[in-house]
Amino acid sequence: MLATVVAASGSTYRRPGARLLLSAERWIAGGISGGCLERDVLGKAWWRTREGPQVVTYDSTSADDEETWTFGLGCNGRVDVLLERLAASGEAHPLDFIARCLEARRPGVMATVFRGGPDTMGRRLLLEANGVRSDLPPGPVRDAVRAAAETVARGEGRTRAERLGPSTDPHEVLFEVVLPPRSLVIFGTGQDAVPLVRMAAALGFHLTVVSNTSGGAPADLFQEANIRLTASPKTVREKLTLEEDSAVVIMTHNLSHDRGYLRFALESECRYVGILGPRARTERLLNELAEDGFHPSESRSAALYSPVGLHLGAEQPEEIALSILAEVEARFRGGDAQSLRGRPGPIHPRPS
Repeated sequence: MLATVVAASGSTYRRPGARLLLSAERWIAGGISGGCLERDVLGKAWWRTREGPQVVTYDSTSADDEETWTFGLGCNGRVDVLLERLAASGEAHPLDFIARCLEARRPGVMATVFRGGPDTMGRRLLLEANGVRSDLPPGPVRDAVRAAAETVARGEGRTRAERLGPSTDPHEVLFEVVLPPRSLVIFGTGQDAVPLVRMAAALGFHLTVVSNTSGGAPADLFQEANIRLTASPKTVREKLTLEEDSAVVIMTHNLSHDRGYLRFALESECRYVGILGPRARTERLLNELAEDGFHPSESRSAALYSPVGLHLGAEQPEEIALSILAEVEARFRGGDAQSLRGRPGPIHPRPS
């Protein structure tokens, strides 16, 4: 059984695209709320889908009784959840599609019809690098869904619901942008890199840990890393390519090594380059690189974060790791890294 948030308005804990997977034996993975909706889905989903996929609406926008608030939507929120029983496999199986995108590290768009005719309800069109798969019947609806999915793929990469077709016979479709895990490359294998790797793994980053030598913390402390490389600043270009949508943290505690890795990072197009240590130390490294003839452009200098991390008053390695990852998340998600209590209006952008 798969439960997917397909639409949300007002104040809600999760946004469209959040999903919960559950079995008849009450095994669950994922989540669609803070916990209260899961309880209702777990108890009623199999009964509700006995005749096919169904959309259930949880609405507290006009609630003033205690029973409605137990759904845990927050203040004035509405959530539409698509419930569907999953086959073991299929032409447009959602979990297989997500797995392919993650394994290939390529983005894709999954379009799910959650309101429409009985022949389209719960059916999908999957758009990926090597083509299109769909269990939608051929015809105008499928053509419209494909055209909209291609537009979403060319756009800003945001999951959203759209209404397609004439007003007399509309279809509501959730377009989910499936992105591979963002790459985080850590140069350095000291003890302070260990909590950074562990926290980043918990956040779902694709992790590469690079050491100049075989020294540093024992390798078994970096089991969460997807890739572990031994590469000097001179050889790293032969073994590693930094993607534009990636983050780099340099923390070797060695001036010569940091200087070489810093140049490698600034010569790439990666959007975040953080380096551990005081500002004066980074300025020294940049001056030494300038003496060698390397002058980063204004845009590349803007990608450099030194000192690395947000000002959390961090002292311990775990606290420093938290401040670094908080800054990385803010950088890539467009957050201003300020306290939410001082932010006017909603936390998340509301659908128009």
